[in-house]
Formats: sequence, structure tokens, C-alpha cells
Amino acid sequence: MSDITTLTDFLDKTGANLRVFDMGRRVSLVSANTFSRFEQCELPYPQPYMYHARLGILFWYPQAPEQHFIWFLQFPLDEQGFIIQAARDDFLKRLLETIGQNAKDMSAEENQQAQNLMKDNPLAFTPDQERIAIFNAKAKLALGQPASRFHDQAEEYFTGQRDMDDWEDVGLQGIADFTVRLEKQDNAGDLTKHIASFPDIPFSALCRCLENESIDHKLTAAICDRAEKLIADSEADRLTLAAAIRGVGHSQAKGLRDGLIKDVLASAHSDDIEILTVIAARAWESLENPELLKPYLEKLAACPAGEQAFIKIVRDLIFVPGLRTLIIAQFRDPDRSDALSNAIGLLMGQN
Repeated sequence: MSDITTLTDFLDKTGANLRVFDMGRRVSLVSANTFSRFEQCELPYPQPYMYHARLGILFWYPQAPEQHFIWFLQFPLDEQGFIIQAARDDFLKRLLETIGQNAKDMSAEENQQAQNLMKDNPLAFTPDQERIAIFNAKAKLALGQPASRFHDQAEEYFTGQRDMDDWEDVGLQGIADFTVRLEKQDNAGDLTKHIASFPDIPFSALCRCLENESIDHKLTAAICDRAEKLIADSEADRLTLAAAIRGVGHSQAKGLRDGLIKDVLASAHSDDIEILTVIAARAWESLENPELLKPYLEKLAACPAGEQAFIKIVRDLIFVPGLRTLIIAQFRDPDRSDALSNAIGLLMGQN
């Protein structure tokens, strides 16, 4: 057992089939190579969230393909985004002590003992309801299984087969299934046609699921058009605007997404902490553009939520590969405002 030094080693030796999903900034598949290299400290975690790699680990055994095991684990990261090996090693130690010396020949039935590790494990966490729904939808798709029984209701509604006010029986799991299978079932075109007509509640729920999908240019444009109308109205519902930003966060049309964020930061909504938080957590790639990062940091430093909000969000962003250097460069900008200078001083003081 001494040759088992990573979770990948363990699952390989037990003969498990494996899928790993990021469960932090967005729910997305993590390649086996990326996960293995992350475990071996060969690369920082690509999408850290609140100083952790939050993962959904799905595995099963060829001898019992109908039985699947799921572990939700959050591995702490060091300041450069690499895994803190002591935490991973402690988890492996507990795992191997639980199953004894039978890892190589462990059956799916015996693996239930390892599954029980999650009950008392300090690395285990419970994702929120939205994340669970998306994970379930993506896992079924990855396994070649049909969508849940809630899918059809969501498909009928969001493709315009129902009245726009007839949405109350459309559940979150159905929306997750619908968005995950959007391209596979060729529904993007019909969805795009109706974006402007959905009431705020189903529109927001839809966008919170779309944030995990690489949506096309036309659908992105439709969401941005709706969002721009909200930006122009200083009294508009900011939660709906925040949801729209989430909806295009992973879009293929990066220019449209960046343009939307630029307009938001220049609007009356730019001091809203919900909107500023969503940009950092769900559309953070836009902040790799210094022309967006600079006004973002300025707005965050001056927003009514105060310095602690600035400290929390910036600390999180600094962990993201590619953003740390850009943020530090902004900190050194002699033209920064007094508000940003003060916020930076507090951040450095707490560090």
C-alpha cells in the first residue's frame, strides 16, 4: 500500500472508473490528467474558490456499473494554489485504515465502508442545492444515462411550448437537466427566441444553471440585451441583473461578456455587492483584462459593503492562476484612488 500516495492512485488500484467535477466557481468536468497533476503538485488548481479546490468525485466499478459513489471533498490550497499535501495525506490515511489492506481487490460492496468516511471527514462538504442539481445532471450525461423525470417540464417551458406565466411547476433539477443538455438536444435556438419574455424568477433560475455551460454567441447576445435594459434602469432589480451576469459567465462569446461587465461597472449598479461578488465568483475570467480589473477593484474598494468585503473577495481572486500578478500590478498603480489605497493597506495589514 506504500505506493498509494494520491487519491488517483487509490482509485486506479481499486479498478474504479472516475469522473471529477469542479464544484466551486462553476460545476465543470476536470480532466483526469489535470486532477492527477494537481494531486502531484505539478500544477495549481485551475478554479480555486475560497482558498480550496472543491471537487465532486464520482466513481464506480465495472463489476457493478449500476452502483455509483460520490464524494464531495474540498482540499485546502497554499498561497500559490497548490494542494496542501498534508490534508490529502490525512484523508488517504483514514481511507486506507478504513478498508484495511484490500484496496487492490476491493469490491463495490466493500467500498461502502470508504463511503462512510464522508460522515466525519474534515475535507467533506455539502454543496448547495443548485450545485447538487447541476452535478446530478452532468453526472447522468457523463454516464450516458437519461435526464431526470423533471427535464421535460423545463424543456416545454423554456422552448416556448407553454405560456410564459406557466412556470411554477418547473423545478431546479429540471432546469439543470435542460441546460446541461442544451446543445445535445438542439434547444439553444428556441431558448434564445424567448429569453426576453421569461418572468424574472424563471429567467434568474435559468441563468444560475447556464453559468456552468459554454453557451453560444446568439444566446449570450440575447441575455446581454436583456441585461443592458436592466443596466439602463437605475431602479431595476439587481438580483436579476446579477443572474444575467452569471448566465454569460462561461460564454463562448467573451467579447459580449466583457462588454456587459464594462457597462455594469460604469452604471448606477456598480456599487452593489451582489453584482460585484458575482463578477468575481462567476465571471472572473473577464478580470484578466486589466481594463476591467482596474475599475472593478476601484468599485469594490468604494462600495457600501466596506473594506471587509474587499478583503474577502480580493483574497479569493488572488488564488486564481493568472489573476494574482495582475492584481498586484493594480496595487502598485500610482494613479489608484485613495479608497483603493486604503483598502489595500487594510488587506496587507491583515495578511
